[in-house]
Amino acid sequence: MSLITALRPTTARAVASKGIGCLTSCKRLQSSYAAHNPYLKDFVYKDTVRVKDGSLTLSKDEHSMIDRFIRVNQAGETAAVSIYQGQMAILGNRGDVKLTELLEHMREQEVVHLDIMDKHIADFRVRPTILQPVAAVGGYILGATSALLGIKSAMTCTEAVETRIGMHYNDQLRDLYKLKYPQLDELKQSIAKCRDEELEHLDAAIDHGSQMAPLHKLQFELIKGGCGVAIWLCERI
Repeated sequence: MSLITALRPTTARAVASKGIGCLTSCKRLQSSYAAHNPYLKDFVYKDTVRVKDGSLTLSKDEHSMIDRFIRVNQAGETAAVSIYQGQMAILGNRGDVKLTELLEHMREQEVVHLDIMDKHIADFRVRPTILQPVAAVGGYILGATSALLGIKSAMTCTEAVETRIGMHYNDQLRDLYKLKYPQLDELKQSIAKCRDEELEHLDAAIDHGSQMAPLHKLQFELIKGGCGVAIWLCERI
């Protein structure tokens, strides 16, 4: 056996060993570098995303779902705040103290909801929808227009919007409860809180005569359908 032949296996093993060691060192260096550079975390594990300051690692599919949920929720709460501002601009000067207090109370709750979603946007590294300004302007126009048709039509607007949003939040919660990460508990509780308060707005609208508005069924279905289209768009754009 020649000297070259005798050394070949040993040399191959040595090269392989050094190669594996080098690869391991590179991965450690990459992980260490990314740990100090949050914008690079996605690239350390190609099939996962770290969120909530690195305390939670989600699969790409899980993060994509949560990303859609929070993005559309932020846009929806932006629109909701604007809807009540539009209604108050028309109905707030009519001297009906109870109505003004109701609209202001619902608007204040929507502001809290928006603050919650803004926080989740940061926690889960979500890209806001580019339709955010459209949600704000469109919400105000919808609120003001419904109020111009009268108090009952304004309440029909609230009834339709909150009906669709209540369904929307329930759909999200069903999907989120399939994920068992403790770090998602705050998100689940936040969405449940928003849903419950939206449904309170729905009940208040009905109590204030929403279903007695002229062409109630037509108004209700048009607004509810429009909300469905807006949800679909804001999830994706």
